Amino acid sequence: MRLSAKTKSAPAPRSFGHYIFHALWATVALTTAAFAQPGQVENRNRDTTSRSSLGAPMAVACAQAAAEGRSDDSAVTACNQAVTMERLNRSNMIAAQVNRGAVYLMRRDGAHALEAYDAVIALDDENADAHMSRGIALQMLGRPGPAVAALTEALSLGVARPHMAYYYRAAAREGLGDTRGAYEDYRTALEIEPNWGPAFEELARFARIRRDELASMHEDGEGQSLPPAAQDNLEQTP
Repeated sequence: MRLSAKTKSAPAPRSFGHYIFHALWATVALTTAAFAQPGQVENRNRDTTSRSSLGAPMAVACAQAAAEGRSDDSAVTACNQAVTMERLNRSNMIAAQVNRGAVYLMRRDGAHALEAYDAVIALDDENADAHMSRGIALQMLGRPGPAVAALTEALSLGVARPHMAYYYRAAAREGLGDTRGAYEDYRTALEIEPNWGPAFEELARFARIRRDELASMHEDGEGQSLPPAAQDNLEQTP
């Protein structure tokens, strides 16, 4: 059976909790697939070893917790017991670790989330969604450089929701002081998903910062009037 699986004046980066608040639920939905059903047979990625996904109630409970957005202690216990005590085949171990990582991200526990996604990538190094979630965990741990690298890898592998990867990479780039790169990633996220509120809000934040900066320059007497190019740039890149 299958278990689910820098400019002159840069905008101040928001705390990473803000980004998780906006988009984590979509990540959990992305990394959680169908629950195991009694009697369902695993037909692909079948192991030749004795490991089996039959009789894996903790893995099922972990998948359910992730899908329901639960991160309580019982969810953590289920996920940890699934990966340490149950006899899961390779594909179901990947799914269980993905769900475990999602539960830890919801707990804002970047270290354990990173451990889970590292385990996924050790089994499947082309799992684009795991690379994206790994980047989220790294940014949560205050490691924006490795986060950028992980999110770039996710994009190169064809992550299912590229607008989210660009959004999170923008947050990491802000953490590195790369304001222009962050702006470009937010803009790309919005181009991919035009009605996505979080990316729109971040671009609006950049525009407000730039507008205030230009207005301050004008009030300080650095020019009698704003040049046309500056007016045009009020809603453009900082």
